[in-house]
Amino acid sequence: MHKHLWAQEINVNHQISNHWGAIHTFLMQFLKRRGFDSVIADELAIPPGIEEIFSLLALMEHANDERFKVVIIDCAPTADTARLLAIPDIIQWYMEKIFHIERAVIRTVRPVPDEVFDSVEQLYHKIIGVKELLTDRSRTSIRMVVNPEKMVIKEAQRAYTVMNLFDFGLDAVIVNRVLPDEIKDPFYDKWREIQARHMKLIKNAFEPLPILCSPLWDQEIIGSKLLAKFARKIYQEKNPAGLFYQGKPVSIRPVNGDCIMEIPLPFAERDEMETWIKGDELTIKFKNFKRNLILPRALANHELIKAELKGQSLKLVFEGEKDAQKK
Repeated sequence: MHKHLWAQEINVNHQISNHWGAIHTFLMQFLKRRGFDSVIADELAIPPGIEEIFSLLALMEHANDERFKVVIIDCAPTADTARLLAIPDIIQWYMEKIFHIERAVIRTVRPVPDEVFDSVEQLYHKIIGVKELLTDRSRTSIRMVVNPEKMVIKEAQRAYTVMNLFDFGLDAVIVNRVLPDEIKDPFYDKWREIQARHMKLIKNAFEPLPILCSPLWDQEIIGSKLLAKFARKIYQEKNPAGLFYQGKPVSIRPVNGDCIMEIPLPFAERDEMETWIKGDELTIKFKNFKRNLILPRALANHELIKAELKGQSLKLVFEGEKDAQKK
């Protein structure tokens, strides 16, 4: 597109051929033997959401390519992006808990080529690599774009909670379409008052994240010159490729003989949360999202005394060594 600037639209068919080939072929043959038409079998052999997974794999390839210093993804609306970013955790849980059992059972009941299982396992390891990249706050950050409108801000708050639940780091919030001072028409006076209230809400909600503003423009932002001007308005003297904030991930610390595990969950409400432990696995459910965390050995052998939402975090208190010995 420009010197040192590349753009790519993911070719789903190419990604399917690279990462889903053996599995796709097996599923197509299986469905055709069950009487499905070839075209329908081809469609059904690609499960919903697989395109999003391949988008993540393409990100990993570019991140490891030494030709590129920065990789930028223009994501879908916040709810869709939250579901996309949760995919590696969901797949990790399935592979660690179900896959090996299922593989043994299926091989006994019905012969399935090892090539198919090996392809699934290879795909899994690539997806885990993506997860490690996305949760590495020294390399990856998410910037949330919001309009100063009540419903948009609420949606952004929910997405922010989900991002923290899955340990993704946000380093800034960009407020788009802010009315500039140059607009003097009294028609916009009421809108200016509304935006001022919403700007205060955004700052109170997302601090200490940096809040960057983009004014409402009088034209479409098309072409490299306008994009460069647009970027200068937002970032001013800052380097857009820099990390503006590195929040705390999940932390564990001793307090008065007990151990406290703290998970940042801004904007979560008590009646929206469920938390339980089974064996060494901690499950946290927030609305329609669920995350399974394997507890470190130091905590897995101790009883959970209390779980509470306090401030912007979920705090889990585990009994200490002395308490455990008294029982």
